[in-house]
Amino acid sequence: MAERHERRSAAILLGESAAIHRVREQLEKAALTEVPVLITGESGTGKELASIHLHELSHRRDHGFFKVNCAAIPDQLFESELFGYEAGAFTGARTSKPGKFEQAHGGTLLIDEIGELDLPLQAKLLHALQDLRIVRLGAIEERRVDVRLICATNRDLEAAALRGEFRSDLYYRVNVLRIQMPALRERSSDVPILMNYFIQLYSERFGGNPDPPSSSFMRLLESYHWPGNIRELENLAKRYVVLGGEEQIIMMLREPEELQPLTMDPVDLNTPLKVQTKRAIQNLERKIILNVLQAHKWNRRKTARTLNISYRALLYKIKEAGLPPVRSVRPSVEKLPVREGE
Repeated sequence: MAERHERRSAAILLGESAAIHRVREQLEKAALTEVPVLITGESGTGKELASIHLHELSHRRDHGFFKVNCAAIPDQLFESELFGYEAGAFTGARTSKPGKFEQAHGGTLLIDEIGELDLPLQAKLLHALQDLRIVRLGAIEERRVDVRLICATNRDLEAAALRGEFRSDLYYRVNVLRIQMPALRERSSDVPILMNYFIQLYSERFGGNPDPPSSSFMRLLESYHWPGNIRELENLAKRYVVLGGEEQIIMMLREPEELQPLTMDPVDLNTPLKVQTKRAIQNLERKIILNVLQAHKWNRRKTARTLNISYRALLYKIKEAGLPPVRSVRPSVEKLPVREGE
């Protein structure tokens, strides 16, 4: 598993663009220090793999790399996951268990999606980071831990701190050295290099033997806007290997918005302007909400924050737009049906 992680982490740093050269230099310099590192960037840009690469470059490479994902752990379990617990600390705690801080002793701890951590838990994390001492749930004595801390987020923590959504003291504690992962569209010249790498990787893994990509296909990939970044490119390479070539892939690619031809809706001569305008606004709002939901993998709380509306307001709009409350199906962005009375 460690070898696979190292190989995949090196893959995201492939390329000759200025953006990826800058990231490589920053990671190499960070590996020489013990200061906390904050890795930022859009979803799918490889923040976790960059942190693994940083660990592999550091003197802690022979010790463990551990990760805790703030968005994936329920709030009521986060403290025990991070700090551990003693037997009898709560119902079901029959034995003692070390938390991620203790497990990462001597190695590296990645706190992923730290921007999703609630304020009360932020205070507890800050207390642990001040002198790297933790207390297990149900215990009294403190335990000293020796970890290299890396945090990752796709949120603007500085803006969140200004809004009171993220503790400013915790922000300055974790943001000693910041590394910004570039979006794939900002390093489009690296797309052919990454695509060839992933095709070779998954051809070996899946036993496929697809034809080499053509230059025209590679140009199409370079012009694509990659909303899912490297993760989307990697999945595309998997499909390329499985389906046996580019002909099956081209139709799956969405054209970049700037290359799509402008199209006009059919002319409606029988509906008043007020009704048509209201319907168009509803369609546009539905499309925006759906796109943001899909970008956040149907995480409704993240979506509400991105759209700057309350969680309850988002639930109402999802219901009003006829979208599914959870990601049970992938709805298409179609025109809303006309309600009676419009």
